[in-house]
Amino acid sequence: MRDLHPDLAASLATGCTTLCRCVRLICTDGSVHGFTDHDAPLTVDGTPFEPADGFEASQESAALGPATGEWDLKAALTSDHLSADDLLAGRYDGARVETLLVDWQNPDIFDIQSAGTLAEVTARDGLFQAEVRGPFAAFDRVRGRVFSARCDAELGDARCGVDLEQAAYTAQAAVTAVHAPHLLEFADLDSFASGHFDGGTLRFGDAAALRVRTHTVEDGVATVTLWHAPPKPFIVGDTLTLTAGCDKNFTTCRSIFNNGVNFRGFPHMPGDDFALSYPSSADGNLDGGSRSA
Repeated sequence: MRDLHPDLAASLATGCTTLCRCVRLICTDGSVHGFTDHDAPLTVDGTPFEPADGFEASQESAALGPATGEWDLKAALTSDHLSADDLLAGRYDGARVETLLVDWQNPDIFDIQSAGTLAEVTARDGLFQAEVRGPFAAFDRVRGRVFSARCDAELGDARCGVDLEQAAYTAQAAVTAVHAPHLLEFADLDSFASGHFDGGTLRFGDAAALRVRTHTVEDGVATVTLWHAPPKPFIVGDTLTLTAGCDKNFTTCRSIFNNGVNFRGFPHMPGDDFALSYPSSADGNLDGGSRSA
């Protein structure tokens, strides 16, 4: 059972309260930002909290035992402290998030209801949404190597070794049509086959990279669909930089990136279906030889 501040408990017991919710972000760079669903600025626990339009924080999921605990945080991008570029650039990733229940008539009376870490952040149509994970989420993180058929390296990192600056993997192209903020058309990407940029990135100048959902080519015209609309819509003539993506399969690593020697997965590791299978004359390969022969 939660122990509340006596004055806050007394206010709740009256049935007619003057309460509001506040959210405090403590970023990894040490900066602190405060937002509230109250209609006037407040200073609570030494932190100034400013009203945020469209501010909404869902209730935290709770369970007995060391449950992860997750909740969502939403707010309109109207604050000088919140910008889509900063959010997409990861400035707030890993920030500590605290929710406070405050008596706005007496801000010295408050209760910290939950705390967690800012995880996935998305921004779209002037609204940001962030997933907040509880302290036990750290136990869900993968430690060490992952033994799976797919690669566990990131394309272009030191373990992967692929140089993404090569012309075969990165291209600059001008937008020739904008069918929707997240749906773009290019006329000078016909040298790349459909799917080459699937899962890759699209960048405009120094802005944060956007993730590519699909890349298709038909009659010499390339269409790129993004997972999320950009903070500022692109226009015809904008020159964008696209970088290839990888589905982390061995065939892709070997045939597209010529990097099979650095593949960090185990493509021939038997799966559950293989472990439960039985010999059959129809298989045609029962001599104990290599599965890849």
